[in-house]
Amino acid sequence: MECRFKKGYSVYEKIGKEMILICPHSGPALQSVSARDDNSETIASLVWESLGGKLVVSNISRNRLFGVDFNRDIPPLKTATNSYDFFSNSEDDKVSSYMKKYAWVAKDEREYYEKLKIYQDFWAEVKDEKYILLIHRAFDRMKFVPSLMDITIFTEAKIQKKKVQEIISKINTKYYPFLKSIETDYKNAILAETKRMILNILRIHENSFDIHKMEKSFREILLKDLEKIERYSDKIALNRLRNNFIPGNYIEAVRYALNNVPVPEITLENVFDGSSAFGPKRKLFPVKDRIVLQVEPCLFLNFWHPQMAAKILQNIIEELEKL
Repeated sequence: MECRFKKGYSVYEKIGKEMILICPHSGPALQSVSARDDNSETIASLVWESLGGKLVVSNISRNRLFGVDFNRDIPPLKTATNSYDFFSNSEDDKVSSYMKKYAWVAKDEREYYEKLKIYQDFWAEVKDEKYILLIHRAFDRMKFVPSLMDITIFTEAKIQKKKVQEIISKINTKYYPFLKSIETDYKNAILAETKRMILNILRIHENSFDIHKMEKSFREILLKDLEKIERYSDKIALNRLRNNFIPGNYIEAVRYALNNVPVPEITLENVFDGSSAFGPKRKLFPVKDRIVLQVEPCLFLNFWHPQMAAKILQNIIEELEKL
């Protein structure tokens, strides 16, 4: 095994498959708990230990002030420096829009080029590997149901996407006893995360839960969750929530919805479609003969069942090799 410790990331290599596992958001959670992909590096390391290849782990914050988001695009110099102030002052709507596209902000030109070098060096680790897996973490939220792990394939070939869907269906059948056994815990994790999110909204907005007045980032989360709540919840609970949008009614609507959510499963692009993966698209395209997957296991799976998550991923890779 070879270990290399670089500025902003670490690299681990061992003889094995022609594969690279990348954890672009595994750095420290500065300012916000959502600023890192919890235990994504745990899953990736378990797969790497078993199959070999290369493992690249970010050890820098994805917070645009303090570090670099390797999953986003390179900002123009003036855009990065002009945006520094509204990040420093936490102007939410501007920050939210910027974060959807760009990888960092910079106080000055020196900092800009320092972060640019880290970004370029990180992606330079990806060379000619046939299998590239970008490992993340999805929060245990209603918008994610019934996904336990959501997979995105970067390809223009519809036939390849169809084959990946067939593999996922096969994996769900194979692991159904496990998926069924964790159903209650999975749903309890979603309810707990919903409560945490609401408490955070109330803390920031001084006990206000007005969806029209809250920060853009929270509003977008709630609207995505509400799509699934309306799909699965009880009509009475939904009407109560529509007539009186308060935390208690929101939680009750989630409880009823979870009663109707199917057994968790591995999914293909249920939530994530790779549209915000500007970094990988800039650095890995055209895909050509490689297979590039974005993997989004939920926090519950990453923390409570990392070995099983790794085993599922290993099986998916083994099936891909048969294509």
